[in-house]
Amino acid sequence: MRSGYLISIIFFFSVFSLLFVFILQYEYGILPCKLCIWQRLPHFLNMLIVLKILSSVFIPSYLFLLGLLNMIVAFFLAGYHYGLEQNLWNNVFSCGGNLDIKDLSTEELLKNLTNTPITNCELEAWNFLNLSLSGWNMVITVLMIIGWFYLIKSRR
Repeated sequence: MRSGYLISIIFFFSVFSLLFVFILQYEYGILPCKLCIWQRLPHFLNMLIVLKILSSVFIPSYLFLLGLLNMIVAFFLAGYHYGLEQNLWNNVFSCGGNLDIKDLSTEELLKNLTNTPITNCELEAWNFLNLSLSGWNMVITVLMIIGWFYLIKSRR
């Protein structure tokens, strides 16, 4: 497989992942938790890395390594989130919404509490074929890790 096709496939996986979660969020009202937001960041960075590779004449080797490390971080974030959903361990991060209650009246406080979306990281927001979004993110990031590893190996 030519490396250009593989880089395009890696880019497509990140774009598809982000489009899918934004559609779920804005079209179907499935609110993300804090970990869900964090899991989006490596996909944005992955897209920037791929665009830099595709737009460069001379491609530094560190970009491929950066892409691999980025997807490894994405895998661990997704794995941690999936473990929370499966009750494999306790959450060490807070997964609620931010609410500033300083200098609020009782009425304003109640209004803010009812209007602040707080999504629990331990609950699956969406499930397909018995895998949650974080489970599917793990699958996609493993495929991208393999792709980045292949690209690094083929450049040698």
